[in-house]
Amino acid sequence: MEVILYTILLLTESRLTEHDVTRVAGLHGAEPVHVHVVVPVDTSHNRLVEALDDALLGRLREAADAEGARPADAELAARHALDTSVSALRAARVAEVSGSLAPDDPVPAVAELAADLPADEAVVITAPHLLEEAFNRDWASRLRDRTQLPVLHVVAGTDRVVS
Repeated sequence: MEVILYTILLLTESRLTEHDVTRVAGLHGAEPVHVHVVVPVDTSHNRLVEALDDALLGRLREAADAEGARPADAELAARHALDTSVSALRAARVAEVSGSLAPDDPVPAVAELAADLPADEAVVITAPHLLEEAFNRDWASRLRDRTQLPVLHVVAGTDRVVS
């Protein structure tokens, strides 16, 4: 008899921190879960929006840095973030862990995955993106619009939940 695990789609823009791994591993207590990690390959890198977010958060040095990622570097960085996150979740004894890369805009790919797996919920772990969050254009808001899943949006490395 095949055991059907509760499935979490986890969308993150960078590798999970130890804090994030502990949080995800403990989301459903002792219930065995399947976590599918999705990391986008950010080849377009919207530097203007990122600079505005940095300025709003008081990170002026980062806001002034105009250098963006090159496509080859972006794929290597995304692959590293995915592999590191999957390994960390396995080490935290999550019952089943898988992962995939997504395009620059990961929301359509994650919405499709939600139906294919099927997923029970989505967790989005990102740095603060004040501008996108203010206009409900962040990944979590867009996933809520495209799927019927409950979506938890948290700030990477913290206990802060974004509404």
